Amino acid sequence: MKIKPTLLIVLISLVLVQAGHAEDVMQSFSGILWGTSIEDVRGLQESARDGDIHYYKRAEDFYNIAGVTLPDVIYGFYQGKYFAAYIKLTSGDAFDKVKRHLDTVYGDARSQLRINQTIYIWEYLDVKIKLKQYRDTSDAKLAFYYMPLSMKANEAKAKADTEKVYQLDQYDPEFDF
Repeated sequence: MKIKPTLLIVLISLVLVQAGHAEDVMQSFSGILWGTSIEDVRGLQESARDGDIHYYKRAEDFYNIAGVTLPDVIYGFYQGKYFAAYIKLTSGDAFDKVKRHLDTVYGDARSQLRINQTIYIWEYLDVKIKLKQYRDTSDAKLAFYYMPLSMKANEAKAKADTEKVYQLDQYDPEFDF
């Protein structure tokens, strides 16, 4: 079977464009390398915090994906290191375009069904991408996580959220049923 040179060039170009996008997300997001110290990122304004996780915005920042411009990127830092990016999608059309694009670049997503949302997940080397679609609304959220730091943040949050048990007295309890 003989492949025409033009077709071969088109196929190679498509593979390189997709690999280039995937390579970029693997190393960084929105121009910030994963794991970068907060002190090395200019223009951030803190918008929220939860323990060792702090969330920031940059004025007039946006993200383009699949021909869709998404404003209001939120950057997550765990113990001062960049580990996540979150972007809100506000239309069903934007959601469809982004999901189709992510399926094309990273393959079919695995999905989790929850009571009020469906979560589509792609994993590419050290990066996990989640696209959450909420029921009864056109809102959705796109998130990118750098897993080496994200796993540490999740572990720390789980420890902080566990119920604390305090001993009421110094004696062993009596079990009298």
